[in-house]
Amino acid sequence: MRSLKNVNIKKSIETKRLVFDESWYDKSDTYFQYFVYLILILFPIPAIQLINPTTQNSNFEYAIFFIPIIIGLYSLYCKLTEKNLKEIKFTIDKEEAKTRVLAYGKKEDHRISKIAHNLIYLNEWTGEVSHIVNERTIIIFFTKSSILYTLIKEGRRMNSPVLISQHIVRRELKKLLK
Repeated sequence: MRSLKNVNIKKSIETKRLVFDESWYDKSDTYFQYFVYLILILFPIPAIQLINPTTQNSNFEYAIFFIPIIIGLYSLYCKLTEKNLKEIKFTIDKEEAKTRVLAYGKKEDHRISKIAHNLIYLNEWTGEVSHIVNERTIIIFFTKSSILYTLIKEGRRMNSPVLISQHIVRRELKKLLK
């Protein structure tokens, strides 16, 4: 399970990248996932070269081999950028923005933790595949006129990247901070 120890709030805000002390397990997990996604991208390429374009099912065969490549590329991109903080600007008061974010967390049944001066964690149990502990965390940093946030997924065995819900959360936070 991923642990976010010693999050450096000031440096994270300055660099717009999540800065914390990673354990050796988290680092090895990240490199293992890079390897898996590269295999997913590169493995179908030799098979694509063997497809005869003159056959009737060639378009279907191309689709079958391009789908894992696209999924692998998107997953690799999400994993590479999961620690980058996305920015949403607002015109309301900073304290009002915090209040709205906390109200959003309560409304969506998030477990709210680590409420610091400029940092809030919104944790949500996903349990998507099985009863194994899986949690998605929205990490929100506050500046004077914007929030910087990222989503990370914590799993029991592997910390896979957040693929789709990051776009949904971005839309919800933008609407929330209008």
